[in-house]
Amino acid sequence: MLGLLLAGIGCTKAPVLSPEPVDILKAYIDKSFNIRNTEDRKTLEGYLTGDVKKRLEAWSDEQFKKAFVGSKRKFAKMAIKETQSVSPSEVTITYEIAYQDEGEQHRARVTNKKMSYLQKMADGWKIREVKNLKELIEYQDEMSLP
Repeated sequence: MLGLLLAGIGCTKAPVLSPEPVDILKAYIDKSFNIRNTEDRKTLEGYLTGDVKKRLEAWSDEQFKKAFVGSKRKFAKMAIKETQSVSPSEVTITYEIAYQDEGEQHRARVTNKKMSYLQKMADGWKIREVKNLKELIEYQDEMSLP
């Protein structure tokens, strides 16, 4: 009897928990730096809701390619600065993201401080809006005159 009980316990699956808002934000950023083709657009849209999703859906394939597929950005790091619960279904996350930009005209390290608003939906947390708070661009191999 005890053997059957233990076997039954071993076969039951743990409930699948919805990822936390920070996990969703990190996954979105990771995916945005690893876009390979326009078919990846639907994956990005899956992380979004509201106006921000509508804006991405409204982009032409050419705009999407230029922003993501043709981008010369290389992810460097991400740091969560603050997470605030606005309500049980809304969270704000302030974070910094740094990346290397290997553009045609320049090479630079870019650091953005952003605030992301996430909304809890029936199918999990979604990014509702992202605001840029501060941007630092450090150009490399640039000569400056006094």
